[in-house]
Parts: sequence; C-alpha cells; structure tokens
Amino acid sequence: MRVLLALLLGLALLVACHAPPEDGTRIRIAYMARLTHAPAVTGLDSGRLAAALPTARVEGRLFEFGNAVIEAMFAGDVDVALLGPNPAINGFVRSRGDVRIVSGIASGGSALVVRAGAGIATPADLRGRRVATPQVASTQDVALRALLRRHGLTPDRDVTVLPLGSTETRLLLARGEIDGAFAPEPFASELILTAGATLLLDERDEWPGRRHPATVLAVRQRYLDAHPDHVRRLVTALDAEARWIEAHRDDALSLCQQGIGRRLGRALPDRVAHMAFERIAFSADPMPAALGRLARDAEESHFLPRGASLAGLVVTP
Repeated sequence: MRVLLALLLGLALLVACHAPPEDGTRIRIAYMARLTHAPAVTGLDSGRLAAALPTARVEGRLFEFGNAVIEAMFAGDVDVALLGPNPAINGFVRSRGDVRIVSGIASGGSALVVRAGAGIATPADLRGRRVATPQVASTQDVALRALLRRHGLTPDRDVTVLPLGSTETRLLLARGEIDGAFAPEPFASELILTAGATLLLDERDEWPGRRHPATVLAVRQRYLDAHPDHVRRLVTALDAEARWIEAHRDDALSLCQQGIGRRLGRALPDRVAHMAFERIAFSADPMPAALGRLARDAEESHFLPRGASLAGLVVTP
C-alpha cells in the first residue's frame, strides 16, 4: 500500500510539474504563415500587438496546420491561437470547453481547384477522382466532404480524399496523379498559376452573403480565466489590425508578403498574392451561425460525435 501511495504521489507531482502555469507575464500566440492570418503577421511584425499588451510579453509561435495548434493548446504550449474554425470546434468538443472562440479573424480564402484538361466542369464530375486536402478534419477537408455530399457523392467511396502536404499536392497535381485540391489561400492561387490548375469553386459561393469563417481566434479557458485583460486587449488589437488591413489593403498585402517570405524562406509571388488576397476579407465577427453549419458538416463526416453541443463555444472575453 505504501509503495502504491508513493507511486501515486510521484505521479501527482510529475503532473503538477508539467502542468502549464498561467503565466501572466507572457501571451503565446499560435498562427500560420498564411494570408488568412494576416492580422497576426502584420500585427507582430509592426509591433502593434506588443504595444497593445504592455504588461505581457507577446510571443508568436508558428505552425503549419490547425490540428497541431489544438494539440499544442491541449498541452498548454500556447495560450491563444489563430486557426481554422473546424479545428477550433473539434478542440472545444474534445476538451469539453477548454478551447473557446473569442473572435473572428478572416472570411473566405478557400477554393477547390482542378487539373486543367481533366474534364471536370462541376463538382459532380469528381466521381472516381482523387482530390487533396491539407489534413484530415481540417476546415478544407470538412468543406470538401460536405460539398461532395451536396452533389450526391460519398467521400472516400465515390471520390478519394487524400490528406497531402503542399509540396506533394503541387507535384502530384502537375503530374496528373491527383485531379484537384481543396486548398486555403494563397496555396489555391499558387496551384492555379504554377501547377496547371483551374478554379472550379470559390467557397464563398457556397455561403449566404459569400461570407464564411476562414480563421478564428481561440483561447484556452484556463488562460482566459486567469488573464481576461490580456485576452481582451489582444482581441481589440487584432480587430484594429483587421480594420487597418481592410482600409489599407495594398500596404497590408505588401507587409504580409514580406512577413510570410521571412517565415517560409521564400517570397510569395505578386501574382499569387494579389489573386489570393482578393478572396479574403478580415473581420472580428466569429459568425456563430456558420460555425453551427460547420459543426454539422463535421458530424456528417464522423469527425465530431452526433449531437455535440456547441453551447459556450463562442464567448466574449
């Protein structure tokens, strides 16, 4: 019994040592080097986010995929995150409410592109084809599967859905080994301009008013409870950044191109950047009704349990 108690005590101490402290001297922000994350890129690079949080050290943490961001939030490695709405919804359900959406960031910015000359003129023509998405259960993966169902196609039976990285997608599309990709910007525009793809569907056309959430701001509830003022200031600063971008789109795009180039080690070509940026709008509106539709689409794809409650998903810090 004493040995068991000692083991349990040691385990408790180990967990306590690794439990992430809600450190009020910093705020760790996860984001991606994408145009739909422009408010984070320009806000970090200009110092405006740091100026808005004078009592906390602002630390940007760069990620490639939203699902990895959620795992980092679960581990306590980041405090707030810009990410796609579907990983945020999945994180909320899996954590039973420890991941919350506190703001919108961007809308639009996703497109279904297909190989030129493949004979694909409508989504129904995708029967028997192979289409890439960035990652299983990503926002684009959920969107593609929902689109296929609306056109009478069963994902993974009538259409092969392949989670592929950007390098693989570009190469396989150019070789004709896949037939299309549902991709975020600027990658969708890059495929059109450099890999022989054509635009089949701008996802905005599938939504009322051509508005759907592309990027949201999520926070760990424990961090929000401990430091609500930090979160409020960040939300306000990112909203101001989004408004600045909308009022100065040319300047903002130039700054974002430079920032993405520094992070990825390669410049975003002007033609790609301008084509992609036209499909993106920036706003703090989290679009809760659209989040509900996205959750239902994820349920249909078995990425969320049936009847998962979204009560409390969106909160005001």
